Amino acid sequence: MRSLKKYSLIYIIMVCCIAVLSGCSITGSYEGKDLVDRAKKLHTELEAAHIQVKDRINGVIVQEIWYRFAGDVMQYMYIGRDQETGEEYYEFNNGTELDTWHTGDTAWSFAAKGSEGFYNYSRAKRHYFADGELLLNDYASAVKTAKIISEVGEAKRVIVSYDDSKISQNEQMTGVTDYCQEYLLSVHREGECSGLTVSYLLDGKEQKFMIAVQECDPSAPIERAEPTALTENAQ
Repeated sequence: MRSLKKYSLIYIIMVCCIAVLSGCSITGSYEGKDLVDRAKKLHTELEAAHIQVKDRINGVIVQEIWYRFAGDVMQYMYIGRDQETGEEYYEFNNGTELDTWHTGDTAWSFAAKGSEGFYNYSRAKRHYFADGELLLNDYASAVKTAKIISEVGEAKRVIVSYDDSKISQNEQMTGVTDYCQEYLLSVHREGECSGLTVSYLLDGKEQKFMIAVQECDPSAPIERAEPTALTENAQ
């Protein structure tokens, strides 16, 4: 998907980890893995959610999505931002029409269901953000250390650190060290993940992203967000 691949460093890092560890057994265990596995399952069962991916170093929201399932069809509004260039990508999909906009475009591009360029997602063919196995991924075979920390109100944090030698097996992960994931598991729905922090060093420079998950009303329709550039031009 163009938006995810182009506008998310965190997406690249996490997908590369899948590639790095795809040849390894993922049947290993670690402290808190049962909690993470449950959080993945609960996330996949969400009918509607609002998710933000924020750069914790500078506070910029690099990805944002609102989605819900209408029957079997996933409807969503996605926004991606490239921090290096300042470019943005907007994507709206109601299941029958795909609308896209990229910085520099003077209007939305449209693709109706059945036409060239159209695609959509469903419960079986899940979007990255609606799939707990991808969004909240972990790699048991590469875990170096793990621990559970109890928070006020019975919330828990599961902090998982990974082995540099396993992460560096793929050339796309060159320069990545100290890879760590921290899951915040709330008491709501008995362990649902409300946030995942991913941190690592890239050529010695700190990188830190927070994925915040908020459950939404599945009966509320998904609205198309208008790019600021288009609204300014219309005035």
